Amino acid sequence: MNQVINEITGGMGMSKVVVVKGNDPAKTVPRGLRSLGVEVHRRKVMIKPNLIADRPYPVTTPTDTVEALVKFFKDDNQLIIAEGSGFGDTHTIYRNQGYVKLADYHGVKLVDLNSEEFEVLKRAEATVLKQLEFPLVLKGAYLISAAVLKQHSSARVTLSLKNMLGATIGRDKGRFHRLGIEESIVDINRYKRPDLAVIDGRLSLNSELGDERKRFGVMIFSKDPVAADAVGATILGLAPSTVKHLKLAQKAKLGVCELKKIKIVRLD
Repeated sequence: MNQVINEITGGMGMSKVVVVKGNDPAKTVPRGLRSLGVEVHRRKVMIKPNLIADRPYPVTTPTDTVEALVKFFKDDNQLIIAEGSGFGDTHTIYRNQGYVKLADYHGVKLVDLNSEEFEVLKRAEATVLKQLEFPLVLKGAYLISAAVLKQHSSARVTLSLKNMLGATIGRDKGRFHRLGIEESIVDINRYKRPDLAVIDGRLSLNSELGDERKRFGVMIFSKDPVAADAVGATILGLAPSTVKHLKLAQKAKLGVCELKKIKIVRLD
């Protein structure tokens, strides 16, 4: 699998993606973030894992990756772990997947975005979500989309951008599929684009809830979530140009998906 990663060629564009090889997030996460030049102080830092269902990694974001992020940002920031699962009770998933233990140990708040207070925001440029119930807790937050490297049955990939569907009110995430999943992904990111994308690619899955695994042994980091997802899609064997929501996201100026416009830094 390392050959696949080594063969990815990028350009010298403005967006930088760091790909760190390794299977220990306690080492790869700080290394990747330092290479990316991430410095956040005295902020509300919100980590948004992918907890789509009550199942372990690689269906969901593992606690060792999130704990490495917590340790990196916790010194002088207010940390919150936030998710709104679409396939189960979020707090039950937090408990069963080890997040309650993690939060208690580090003094981090756990939030269920499905039931948070919200305000209704409007964006005329949105395609299908002209208005959105926006969780108030997200306002002013430095947002980290902590995703897993997975393919998706309808959106082709579910990475840092699609992970944002769980940052919305209510458990009926199916409404976004009915409206148009690719367009919904982009519209939600218009309302709140992640400040940092982290993709756990130690293992990958062939679908959002699949069981066919591949081992890539990498972590992906970028301040441009579109670029991070483009690199992630490429590692999965998919050309970014074939992933509709990546092309739409670039058109919406949420980031870049063309590899020639991305500076890819590999750290062994």
